[in-house]
Amino acid sequence: MGEKAMKIRMSYLRMTAIAVLAAGLIGCGGGGGGGGGGGPDIPTASNPSITPPPTTSVAIATGAQTTNTTIAAAAFQAVNGAGLQTIGNLPSFVGVETTPTATETRRLMIAEIVRRHAEKIKDYKGSASVTGAQIVQTTLCLVSGTETIVVDDMSGNFSQIFVHCDEGGVIFHGTISSTGVLSNFMLGTTAGSPYSISVAATITIDLSITTVSPAAVLVSQGSFSFSVALSGTMVSDGAGGVMPDSPTHTQTHITGPSLLAFDGVNSEQLSNFDLTVVDDATGTTVTGHFTSANSASVINGAVTVNITTAIQFASGALHPHAGVIEITTSASSGKIKVTILNDVSSSSPSVQVDVYTNATDTVSVDTYTLTWAQFDALA
Repeated sequence: MGEKAMKIRMSYLRMTAIAVLAAGLIGCGGGGGGGGGGGPDIPTASNPSITPPPTTSVAIATGAQTTNTTIAAAAFQAVNGAGLQTIGNLPSFVGVETTPTATETRRLMIAEIVRRHAEKIKDYKGSASVTGAQIVQTTLCLVSGTETIVVDDMSGNFSQIFVHCDEGGVIFHGTISSTGVLSNFMLGTTAGSPYSISVAATITIDLSITTVSPAAVLVSQGSFSFSVALSGTMVSDGAGGVMPDSPTHTQTHITGPSLLAFDGVNSEQLSNFDLTVVDDATGTTVTGHFTSANSASVINGAVTVNITTAIQFASGALHPHAGVIEITTSASSGKIKVTILNDVSSSSPSVQVDVYTNATDTVSVDTYTLTWAQFDALA
C-alpha cells in the first residue's frame, strides 16, 4: 500500500478501534449459548497495553501550511476519534442480518457504541425477572468465536466479552464492561404515550479489532463515565400490553481522563475529554472539548481541541455539514480554526482552515480551503 493510501486508511480508522464493536453490541448472529448463575465459566479476553503517544504541546506557527493543515485534519479526526466509525455493515438494532463488507460502511459514533451498550443494559433491566444474581449468556458469533454477556445485579456490573468473535470480515477480541450501573425507567401505560429511560455507569474498554478488507488491526483501551438518556413512545407488545419503541431521541455524554488507540502504526490518546452527542431523526450533533495526542511524525505531541460551534451530521452522512473547532496549545500563542462549510461533496471546497498569530485574534494570517478528499488524506 502506498503512503497516500495508507494515510487515507489511517484517517478513517484512527481512534476507532471500538468502532466495529457496534456489530457485537447490537447483537451477534448465530446460535445460542450457555445459561445463568452457576452455569458456564466466564471467559477472559485482553490485549497488550498501548504505549501512550508523546503529550508535549505542539507549536502552532503561521506560514507552515502542510504542518498546520495536518494538525487541523488530525484534530478533526480526533473529534471523529470520539466519533467516526466507518467499518462494517450494521443494518439492524437487533442483530447482524448480513455479513459486513468494506464497501458497505456507515458512520457511527463512539457515543453510539456506548449508547448501544446502554441499550443492552436497558433491555436487561427492563425485562429481568431475577435480581441479586449473576447471569452468564454466551452467543456464537456470525462466523466463529463467541460473545459472552455477564450481568451481576448484586454488584451492578454488566460486561460483554468477545473471544475472537468473527462477524464476517471483522474480528473482535476483548472486553467492554460497565460498573456501578444506574438506570431509571419512566414508561407510558398506553400505546403512543411517551417514555424516558436513562442509564449511567463507568465503562472500561480493552478491545482489538482485525479487519480483512482493508487489512488492519486496531486496539482501543480506556475507562470513562457515561450517561445515556433515551426517549420515544410506547407501542403494543402484541400480548395486550405495551413496550418502549425504538428511541426517537438520545443524548449520550462521555467524560474521562484517557482513551487510547493504536492502529498498528501510530498511537493516539484523548484525554480530559467531555463530549455530548445528540441523535434524532435529523442527524447527529457533537459538542465538547478534549486534548488530543498523536505519535505521528508530523504531530508527535498534543493539542487542545474545543468544539466552539456544534459539529452537525445529517442522518447517515459520512461528513458533517456545519461546525467549528479551535485548536490551541501551551507551546505557542496562536490557534488554528477549522470551519466546516455547507458542502459535503468530495470535490468541492468543504473545509476552511484559518491560522491566527494569537488565539484572541479575529483576523487570520493564513487561510486554506480543502475538499473532504484533501482534508481526509492529511490525517
